[in-house]
Amino acid sequence: MTLAGSRPARAAARALCVGGVLAGLGAPPLVGQAERFRFTESFSSGIGSWEVVRLDRRPTAFSVTELGGNRVLVATSHRAAAGLVRRLETGPPVRANLRWRWRISKSLTDNLRERERGGDDYAARVFVLFGDRPFRRGTRAVSYVWAGQEAPGSRYRNPVVKDVATVVLRSGDGYVGRWMDEQRDPVEDYRLAFGEPPPPIRAIAVVVDTDDTNSDVVSWFDDFLLEVEVAPPRP
Repeated sequence: MTLAGSRPARAAARALCVGGVLAGLGAPPLVGQAERFRFTESFSSGIGSWEVVRLDRRPTAFSVTELGGNRVLVATSHRAAAGLVRRLETGPPVRANLRWRWRISKSLTDNLRERERGGDDYAARVFVLFGDRPFRRGTRAVSYVWAGQEAPGSRYRNPVVKDVATVVLRSGDGYVGRWMDEQRDPVEDYRLAFGEPPPPIRAIAVVVDTDDTNSDVVSWFDDFLLEVEVAPPRP
């Protein structure tokens, strides 16, 4: 993913670590109960509650399309990069359950540099962003990716912004064209990555970026469910 501007500016804002580039979004919606939070998204009403964040001069295109009689999110990236962000607000999470399904036209199997700055591209990513000061520099995130080469189960820090922990869920072309269901606990993945309990969850995001690898890819996403058990307020 390559951002417009100087190298320092690109390094500061890319990978949807996206601290600063999201600062202009509107106030987050309050959802859920005092000690329980639940968010769902099936894209049946479009993407009006989501915000596009450009990460390159050529942004990935996001829209809703009908596929198999069901409305789903489709992301089309022609050597481009962008994120689609849904702001949320939870209390301090104790545990969480994040579910979704995704499908890709191909993975970036020629990308041999996924852990390097020049290879920070994936056919599909789903981010969970945390922090008491959301969308500012230093915002931590967990990024679930469909990799080209890295093996499923691999964990590593984003090569550009170390506050993003990458978790590889799928890799290669073995499941191309098929809907794959995912389920994760982003709270536990945060603890494993950063060695401490996470602050409140502030957003989820979908990213498809192919600018570093000069690739073309189409990816689909649907049926997001985020359930969070929130720590009770102190008396």
